[in-house]
This record gives sequence, C-alpha cells and structure tokens, in this order.
Amino acid sequence: MTLKEHRYTIPRRIVQFISFVFINYVILEFIFLLNLKSFEPFVKVLPILAAPENPLSKGAGFAEFLFYFIAEGEFPFLLLGILILIVLFSNRFFCGWICPIGTIQDGLAAFPTQKKKVGIETHKTLLSLKYLIVILLLLIIVPLGFTKITDKDFHNDYKNALGDIARNPVGYFSLSEYLFVFFPKMVEEMWEQEKIDPLFTEFTVFVMFAFYLIVLIVAVYYPRAYCRYLCPFGAITAAISDYSFLKLSRSPVRCVGRAECGICERVCPKQIRILDEPFEFFTGNGECNLCLKCLESCPYNAVELRFG
Repeated sequence: MTLKEHRYTIPRRIVQFISFVFINYVILEFIFLLNLKSFEPFVKVLPILAAPENPLSKGAGFAEFLFYFIAEGEFPFLLLGILILIVLFSNRFFCGWICPIGTIQDGLAAFPTQKKKVGIETHKTLLSLKYLIVILLLLIIVPLGFTKITDKDFHNDYKNALGDIARNPVGYFSLSEYLFVFFPKMVEEMWEQEKIDPLFTEFTVFVMFAFYLIVLIVAVYYPRAYCRYLCPFGAITAAISDYSFLKLSRSPVRCVGRAECGICERVCPKQIRILDEPFEFFTGNGECNLCLKCLESCPYNAVELRFG
C-alpha cells in the first residue's frame, strides 16, 4: 500500500494516539513519575474528551452526565444542546478519531487475522442492541428522576434498591469503565491478596469479566464490535448524525457499483452497506464514524467528504 492509499489512516492513527495519551495522561504520570496535575482542569472534567466515560482520567462522558441529570430530576437541556451541536457540525468524528475505546478496538483489529462479516439480517438485528440498552436505562432512570420531584422518600428507597445502577447507570454497559476502573481495581486486589479470589467473589464480577473478554476477542475478528452493537454513546449520537452537516457522499457518475467494485463496503469497519445508501450522503443510519477508509480506498475517487 502506498502513502497515498493511507492518506487518511495515517493522520487518524496519529490523532488517536495523541488523544489516547492526552485523555489518559495519568498513564504518563505512572510510567515516568511525572506530576501533570496542571492538566486536570482542562481534561478530567470535559465530557467532550471523555465520552463514553474515560474513568482512568476521572472524567465522565456525555452519556453519563445525561443520565445523571435525568436521575436527579432535571432535564439536561444545555448538555443535550451541546451534544447536538457537536454532532451536527462534526458528525461522529469523535468516535472515529478520538474515543479511547475506539482506539483500543482499532488496535485489536490490526492483528493479522481474517476479518469476518456478520450476516446482513443478523447485523441489522444486533445494531438494535445499543438502542435497547438506552431505552432500558431510560425506563429505569426516568422514574427515579420523577420520584425525586414528587416523592423524595420513595425516591430514596428506589435509589437504594437500584444500587450502583442509580449512581452510575451507564457503568455496566461501558467497556471504558470496565477496562480503566473495574478491571484495574480487581487486579490490584489480586496483587494484594496474591490470589485470584477477587475474580470469583461475586457472580456479576465473573460474568462481566467473561463478557468483556469475549467482546475484546470478537473485536479482533469483527472490527468495532462494541461500537456497533453495545455502546450507549454510539446509540445517542447515531440518532443525531443523519442530520449532521458533515457527511460522506458518492458521485453517481464515478461510482461503478457493487458488481464491478464494492471496495468501499469491503474496507468499512462498521459493515455499512454504502452502495445501498443515497448518493447525496450516507451514514449507515448513523453508524458511520468518519474513519474515511472508503474515501481513501475508492479507486474511482467517487467518495467525497462534504459539509452543508
């Protein structure tokens, strides 16, 4: 492959690496024994830089903040407005270029294995999972916020009954939280006790370990599997991205179609049926992360990035 054929992949990898280190700068503190506390006000509290949650830097993402405010009986108009504006002007650029979990999955997909495709109907069904997760969370959290306004005693009882879900609704569905918070704590306990018992202390602990281990293994063969099917932040942004001003389009004159080419679909890590989408723009129903693999791989220069 020539440099021209990697003209977007190379800068994306550089941005991903810099973003990963910058967001998770405590890694540098740990490795080089540095004191980078001066970065804290600029990094650790910005949901734009930590969505989905990036707990290694003590941050929280848009999804976490949205559900937190709803659980507190407040509708997050400002935060939702900011998110909508970001997606309208940048689409899902964050997911493709900055998100630390996206970077990890891209790293796993770089292993020299034969990449696989999910069956079309199965793929469509699995895409619904992340929306079902968001709906389930709303069904749990909206009544919690409502009871805080109407009946505080019942609210407290309900909150106590929900336990961790009330305090951090997205936590159980966040691969980021598992990798950067839950798992490191468990490893620390194993190190202190010099045995693996902490892995088996609770049934949910072992189930989460097994589940996310499978998710990471699957990501080696099916790129961005977590982003496609499970990420709550991905579900929220996908619902907005079709209305974004920044989109990819195909030239009806240059594009020769699936029968004679179809390279764009083969290289798409999100398995988007690009050639079934309108020429004017395509987002794969909001699944496109703007990785631009289709644009740099098209031999006919039929794919373009447009704003407007």
